[in-house]
Amino acid sequence: MNVNNYKEIINGKETYEEIALLLLRNNTVGIGWTDENCTHLDIVFNLGIFKYGTFQRGIKCNYLFVSIIDHTSYAFIPNTLKEPSYFKEKLKFDNECGDKLAELINGIIDCLGGM
Repeated sequence: MNVNNYKEIINGKETYEEIALLLLRNNTVGIGWTDENCTHLDIVFNLGIFKYGTFQRGIKCNYLFVSIIDHTSYAFIPNTLKEPSYFKEKLKFDNECGDKLAELINGIIDCLGGM
């Protein structure tokens, strides 16, 4: 994975590819991530879950689940790239950090489609 001087995960091709590969192997992936602009987030990714009952918002069991510890979580269809504004709205990060989060998630989704 791409790592900065403080051993925090940062956006980059290696980060997206490794997370996607681990997810495709049915692993849950947790990273200590930074937007490289003073924000650190602990993020957990999972591709699909066992789901019982009906979820709100149309979330399906095979979605990409993104949980930001102490902040929010959401599940995204893992087969199409999305506009950054969509991620920013769903994850409630309407700032530059939201743009970097969108870049991270779209990068992972892109790699999931290519594997």
